[in-house]
Amino acid sequence: MLAPDAPELPLPEGSDRVSFARDPVAYEGPLAGTRVGLEGVRREFAVLVAADMPGVTSRLLSLMAERGARDPRKAIVLRDADGPRPLPAVLMVAPALALARTLLETGERRLRALIEGLDADGIPQAVWGQADANGDWRRDVNLPDDLGQRTR
Repeated sequence: MLAPDAPELPLPEGSDRVSFARDPVAYEGPLAGTRVGLEGVRREFAVLVAADMPGVTSRLLSLMAERGARDPRKAIVLRDADGPRPLPAVLMVAPALALARTLLETGERRLRALIEGLDADGIPQAVWGQADANGDWRRDVNLPDDLGQRTR
């Protein structure tokens, strides 16, 4: 998701299946950005990951996608001691998009409201820990100094 005035981002070679959606209005929140992204998806499922989550690995996302393929749910997320987390997520596009639109019409802007409304399946740490023993997926990078820090 790119802000309305953000420059196009360069992609590495071999990324021809990667695309960015452009948010038409700045500062509307993560739910509005998710809605815009979902509107561009032409598949049954979408993977939702924030750009500031460098610890999310393809192995972890594959684990989530495999769980969704075995037991189709409207959303698959990761659960830790703080409960289910809204990111990363594997979302069934049609119900997620419909709910995102409804929530936004009511003034809701939180991504967590979407995940809760989809009755997400939360993968417990005993399972996701096999793909990410240190819980690096929880690492949030907002400032350059955050790059050197580990997860809790």
